[in-house]
Amino acid sequence: MNSVPENWIPFIPVHVPGDNREIQLQRASMPRLIEGDPDPPAAVRPRSSLLRLGLDRKPRAAYFLHEEEVTRAGVRVSQRYRRTRSRDGRVWVWLAVGKQPGRGEGSIGLAFDSLVDVR
Repeated sequence: MNSVPENWIPFIPVHVPGDNREIQLQRASMPRLIEGDPDPPAAVRPRSSLLRLGLDRKPRAAYFLHEEEVTRAGVRVSQRYRRTRSRDGRVWVWLAVGKQPGRGEGSIGLAFDSLVDVR
């Protein structure tokens, strides 16, 4: 297995309580692995407010997505400021959140069971 970028936040499938057929996706975390670090690996936490919901509470709350919100190709969620000018010349600025289809399963670079030539 190879590694993925540190900003990759995985979502794992879990059963909805009381229902053995319905599945939701729960936010998980990847370990931060640093070569030569004697401390145990710490979990990589999201920095943006889009995925941090529940992490700043005590105790931490889980974050779930409905399974049908994410396609097989994945989803790219972005947050950015938008700016426009109205007819009378006033400037309007707002924070927009957008959702786009991902680039597919292989775009993150995660690979299992690779064949490697050995000399």
